[in-house]
Amino acid sequence: MAGQDEGLSGFPAVRRLFRRGNFPGTIKPFRSQGESGVDFTDGVPGVSGGEEGVAALRSMSNSRLTKFDRILGDAVVDVEALRELAWSGIPPRLRPDCWRLLLGYAPPNRERRAAILARKRHEYRRVPDFVPDYYDGAGLAGASEDEAGALRQVAVDVPRTAPGVPFFSQPDVQTSLERILYIWGLRHPASGYVQGINDLVTPFLAVFMSEYLEGPMNDWALLAVEADCYWCLCKLLDGIQDHYTHAQPGIQRTVFHLRELVRRVDAKTATHLDEQGLEFLQFAFRWVNCLLLRELPFQLGVRLWDTYLAEGSSLREFLVYALASFLLSWSSQLQQLEFQDLIMFLQRPPTAAWTEQDVEVVLSRAFMWRSSFKGATSHFS
Repeated sequence: MAGQDEGLSGFPAVRRLFRRGNFPGTIKPFRSQGESGVDFTDGVPGVSGGEEGVAALRSMSNSRLTKFDRILGDAVVDVEALRELAWSGIPPRLRPDCWRLLLGYAPPNRERRAAILARKRHEYRRVPDFVPDYYDGAGLAGASEDEAGALRQVAVDVPRTAPGVPFFSQPDVQTSLERILYIWGLRHPASGYVQGINDLVTPFLAVFMSEYLEGPMNDWALLAVEADCYWCLCKLLDGIQDHYTHAQPGIQRTVFHLRELVRRVDAKTATHLDEQGLEFLQFAFRWVNCLLLRELPFQLGVRLWDTYLAEGSSLREFLVYALASFLLSWSSQLQQLEFQDLIMFLQRPPTAAWTEQDVEVVLSRAFMWRSSFKGATSHFS
């Protein structure tokens, strides 16, 4: 394992990025915000923006926080109760623990948790494919053509991951991301590394790194972050791996279901898209491939992840409704656009000014549609 920790010496600079507010959006001071990071005084129906409104909504936030603390404080966490509460968003300081529990990476039993996490982190360091000196080129000498090709593809994609977010431009963060992706690809030969999986690691890296903003930051702690990201990525992709196998049939199927659902819930928009000759694959393939992360400001993607992980094994189904809700956020605008403008609009949807409230609307509408269609699968046939 020689040389493994030498690439981590720059992480104090990463931590300074968090503290200067350049972290991807969840560690900023709350000011008048509630614990969830949402500005509760901006446009909430029935709530004024004055001091009474702020006080009332802080009380609501504190009540949610108390519920989280109670569930997480139990000797054995009720994971289903946690899913129900986490679906509407997780307080940033509790997000790392909640995500590990929701994914089944950390066990519900509190007494066993520390030992199991320590074992998994140690196992990651000793993974047979975890050969850090391949970064020096030595590992490539004995690598197969496929392994060398996978590493080259990872090396191309990592610098392009989450562009514009300073955290992910740090060399040490990119090194960790490169290792995670390369190892995951080697250990999952049915798909190998596929472009887009790099995006799926970014919420994990940001959230698990947030646990180490204070106190000592040694190499072991930093490799623990990397290990947690790797194992959580494995858990996430276990349920959607056919998104990334040959010909990506899972994505093809999801896009087909998306098109059928849009026809059911908004026939006028669906008809207009058909008349313009727009194929859903032309814009929605990337949406599914990256689970909408590239379509949203990063901090909103992290919030979206709360709901995704709370969905558990139902994520594949819920994703179809979330995508339809996202698309139809602009239903009236889309009906006014012709083919070329539609392509440009949907490949770069205008979400730069979105807040968490916009994401909440998308998720709430998706939840409503899923509830309405529960048990009625004909719209997917």
